[in-house]
Amino acid sequence: MSRSVLQLIQPISKRDQVVASIKEAILTGKLHPGDTIVESRVAHQLGAGIPLVREALIELEHQGYVQKIPYKGTTVTRLERSSVEQIFRLRVELETIAVQWAKDSVTVEDIAELRDITAQMRSAAEALDLDLFYEKDLAFHRKLWAMSGNDYLFDCLERLVVPLFAFFVIRNRRARDSYLESAATHEEIVDSLQRLNKVKLATLVRKSLIEWKAEVIEELLPSDNE
Repeated sequence: MSRSVLQLIQPISKRDQVVASIKEAILTGKLHPGDTIVESRVAHQLGAGIPLVREALIELEHQGYVQKIPYKGTTVTRLERSSVEQIFRLRVELETIAVQWAKDSVTVEDIAELRDITAQMRSAAEALDLDLFYEKDLAFHRKLWAMSGNDYLFDCLERLVVPLFAFFVIRNRRARDSYLESAATHEEIVDSLQRLNKVKLATLVRKSLIEWKAEVIEELLPSDNE
């Protein structure tokens, strides 16, 4: 990151503007997966203070767009195929548990909130607004995790899945029909929370996660050598 790839912001800018500027550089390919982000350099390019940049990077880490790596600092999220395979294998098991526990306590309000999220996913898919689509997709899964009623399970899934979503936003440019199909699958899960028993619901969620994994891995990460 030796050259300036970020747009200068005004001195009165807040943290969210710094977040947006760095995020835009990542999503537009000005910053690549694995690139090191140097706080002082970013602060200089943005015309912002280092503490503000540090706060922004903490937020971006929470969103999954950057990672803190020992002895290397903060880098743009990069995941190898082997890592994605391992994460997905664990995610399938944990999220299947989460959705079964969620069914035990699902309320009318929960269903309404999930339906609202899936409607926004469908609208984002229609517009090919991928940033919004993945934001709502992640919100959907976070809601299911929260409905499980287990904070430890939520935290485990949060640490596992958030970097995956950010990495797919950075790398993924599937056809619109693929996003519409994904929205439809999420709508089916909402319907099934009320209609199916826990075993059938778990089977549906497991199947959808495995199919999605196969699609995105083959498209984005055909091998670690590419």
